[in-house]
Amino acid sequence: MDAIRTIPITITMTVALAATLALSACDSNDSACCWPTAAIGTRYAELTGPTGPLGDCTSGEHDTESGRVQDFDHGAIYWSPSTGAWEVYGLIGQEYQRLGGPGSPLKWPVSGELSTPNGVGRFNRFQTGNIYSSPAGTYPVYGAIFTEWARQGYENGRLGFPTSEETDVPGGRRTNFEHGWIEWNAATGQLATG
Repeated sequence: MDAIRTIPITITMTVALAATLALSACDSNDSACCWPTAAIGTRYAELTGPTGPLGDCTSGEHDTESGRVQDFDHGAIYWSPSTGAWEVYGLIGQEYQRLGGPGSPLKWPVSGELSTPNGVGRFNRFQTGNIYSSPAGTYPVYGAIFTEWARQGYENGRLGFPTSEETDVPGGRRTNFEHGWIEWNAATGQLATG
């Protein structure tokens, strides 16, 4: 009999807690709450919800590029069936949005924001490269140039952090780094480092 009486109390407490959490994630000016759910909600909770790096939600979850995204005060959480749910925020998030998000050459995020091994910068991993934020600036490195830069030791190699995004040069593409550059030749697929 006691077990039967505790069920309504447990349900009432669960509903009250959910309502409290939902209200804390909504701006008082919003007409409807945008509390994250499903995989995006799970990742948001792992990041400590509204007190974490993303802040409060600013939109409901919506479709984008064969996946889902939800916007927050300081970034977004992206979800796709093949990559799962990952946050992108701050300067890295701004650069990712500028590039086109999942529709960019980087495609979908595959990690949250991480510290570089040398402790100088931050980065997010994406399907085809990374975006780095360091004292040298916030720039993406992807594709064949990323593969070559990785082979040379990333930011701990002789080239250091990126100082430009990938740009067109005669015959191919180029990314500049603190101590040099990497060029990709479109006709041959060859890479050159300087």
